[in-house]
Amino acid sequence: MIAVLGAFDGFHTGHALLFDRARSLAADPSDWAVVTFSPHPDTVISGATAQSLFTEEERDYLARFFGIPRIIKIPFDMSLAKMPPDEFIVLLESLMPLSGVVVGEDYRFGGDRAGDAEFLRALSHDRRWAFDTVKTLSDGAEKVSSSRIRRLVQEGSAIDAKRLLGYPFFFRGRVIHGDGRGRTLGYPTANVLYGPEKTAPRRGVYAASVLLDGDWRPGALNIGCNPTFLADRRPTRFETYILDFEGSLYGKDILVFIESHIRQEVTFHSAADLVRRMGIDSEEARSRFIEVHAVDRDLYRRLAAAFF
Repeated sequence: MIAVLGAFDGFHTGHALLFDRARSLAADPSDWAVVTFSPHPDTVISGATAQSLFTEEERDYLARFFGIPRIIKIPFDMSLAKMPPDEFIVLLESLMPLSGVVVGEDYRFGGDRAGDAEFLRALSHDRRWAFDTVKTLSDGAEKVSSSRIRRLVQEGSAIDAKRLLGYPFFFRGRVIHGDGRGRTLGYPTANVLYGPEKTAPRRGVYAASVLLDGDWRPGALNIGCNPTFLADRRPTRFETYILDFEGSLYGKDILVFIESHIRQEVTFHSAADLVRRMGIDSEEARSRFIEVHAVDRDLYRRLAAAFF
C-alpha cells in the first residue's frame, strides 16, 4: 500500500497532486492511503489549540470528495513528536502493508524534524518501495498552502480560497435555536454553532451555497454579532438565511459553502433599514449562487455525492 504522508489541516489543490501520484504508483487504484495525525501536531507542540481549516469530521467528508480510499490517523503526542525517523517508519509499517511513500518536496518528520524526502528516498531504495516527491504547487504569486488558505479565509477572500482549495470553504453544523429575530423580520435564519478551533472568516455578509438533505440552495450568510440590536457585542454568530425554503431546520445538520463576500458588518439606524439591506443581500446571494452553479456544475454534483 502506498502511503501519502502529511499533517493535512485540510485538503487542497496541492494535495490533489500527491493523491494523483499515489494513485498512479499503487498496484491497484485503491491501494493507497493518507497517513496523518490527530490532533494536529501544532496543537501538541505549541500547547494551544491550533486553528484548523476543517474539523476531523469535515476532513473525512473531503476524503470522499478527493477519492481517498483510506485515512490512517496516528494519535499525536510529544513522544511521537520526538520519535526518530526510523522508529516512525517501524510504527508506520505496523499500521499498514507499506509498499511505497509519496510526500511533498518539503516534508519533514520525526524528532528535530530529522526525517525528510532524501531520508525516505534512500530508505525506499533499500526496501524496494515505490517512492516519489511532488513539487509544491504555486499559482505564480505564492505557494499553495494551508496557512495561506487560512489567511484568505480570515480576510473574507472566499473566491481566492475556493481557487486554492478546489471547492468553496465550508462549515458543517447542527441548527440550533437563536433569538428568533430573523423570523419576525421576514428572514428566518439557520443558526449553527461554530467551533473555536476552526478558522473563521471575518465578520460580514456572504453569498453561500447550502447543502440540505442532498439538495443545493442559495443562502445569505451573516457572520457577526447583530450590532443593530445587540449593543453588548455578543460572541460571533453564524446565521444563514436559506432562500426559497420553508420549514423547520432545528436539530438538522446543514453544510454552508461560502462563495463570496458581499459586505462588511454594519450597524443600521433602524430595523427597516436592515430589512431593506437584507433584501439586497439576498438577491446578490441568489445571483452568485446561480452563477457558480452554472459554471461549476460538475463540482457541485461531486460535492453533493461526497457529502450525502
